[in-house]
Amino acid sequence: MNIINGGIMRVRVVYQSMTGNTRKVAETMASASGCVAEPVSAATVSESVDMLFLGASIHAKDIDPSVKKFIEELDPSLVKHVTVFGTGFEGNKEIAVGIMRDLLARRRIHVADKCYFCRGKFLFFNFRHPNAQDLTGAEEFTRSALAD
Repeated sequence: MNIINGGIMRVRVVYQSMTGNTRKVAETMASASGCVAEPVSAATVSESVDMLFLGASIHAKDIDPSVKKFIEELDPSLVKHVTVFGTGFEGNKEIAVGIMRDLLARRRIHVADKCYFCRGKFLFFNFRHPNAQDLTGAEEFTRSALAD
């Protein structure tokens, strides 16, 4: 449990990361919300969660199948709100966010309107991302999302 704005809120940060970019963002968000970032491969939601931050990177116009499976196995009665985040190329934000939002909506799980997305390095592109500014943005986004 986390104490957010004087109240008790159960917060989880779950992510999938192939290259480490989304992991860096997830760890920053977890630190800002007082919990530990968990890789999707090891995460299960068996107790009530007020806010689940769920992150994935976008590769080849899709998210990793492990994230899809995680969403399929979520019990809607245990998850109050989900806020999605991700990393990738700038033009891929709506793809990654859209896929996760659609899958969560099909499960009748509330998804926050706001999301966080930043560039992530891959091969010869987006060097030095996520950078300090991206991670500061993730921290500020997390605090704002929890305050809403």
